[in-house]
Amino acid sequence: MLVNKKYIKRHKMGFVYFHWINAISFFLLFLTALPLYTDTFRFLYDMFGAATLQYAHRVFAVIFIANPIIGLVTAHDGIRRLVKEVLSFGRDDIVFNQKFPAELIGKEPEGIPPQSFYNGGEKMNILLQAVIWALLVISGAVLWFGEGLVSPAIRTWMIPLHSICAGFGFAAAIGHIYLALGVNPDSMQGMCDGTVKASYAAKHHGKWIDELVAEGKVTREEIKQAVKN
Repeated sequence: MLVNKKYIKRHKMGFVYFHWINAISFFLLFLTALPLYTDTFRFLYDMFGAATLQYAHRVFAVIFIANPIIGLVTAHDGIRRLVKEVLSFGRDDIVFNQKFPAELIGKEPEGIPPQSFYNGGEKMNILLQAVIWALLVISGAVLWFGEGLVSPAIRTWMIPLHSICAGFGFAAAIGHIYLALGVNPDSMQGMCDGTVKASYAAKHHGKWIDELVAEGKVTREEIKQAVKN
């Protein structure tokens, strides 16, 4: 289970690809829509043409919608675990979210209970992103295909809903990037090659380590030695 006696395999590469395709398609969707909201990005219309950006927005929308559906087949183990963990949100996750903000200002929180494969903060982010994804897809589909199928009033309300969800999604993504690069950079490796340092896993995902030990995939001694390295 350990890689180079120091790292633990956390994600299969199929799940890593799923993550990056989702992230890249979202940011490209956001970028291609920006000229609609601010003149600062009107130069994109001048460079590529409004029609081209609108067409690109729809292409990226199809990728954004299809990616999790394809992921259910190609990365089904990772996504099943993700769904299972998010639905098992409990007291330890609540305590984690109460104490974790101290890390944002460089302090070491005390009394954080051991976390599972996904910690409480990750579970909250996953749930938020799932809700935003669903609302973006529904509102976007109504705006794209809804003419003649739904009332003009409903289509009108879909415009602010789509925009608000995109804004919240962008803010959440920036926060996610900050946490991955600034607060816990070791976690970033998990989304690059699928492995994380054993020291990071032992500190942030203690229940998962206990699970691996119980399954015989790694020994407690191996974890101790990896933490020292």
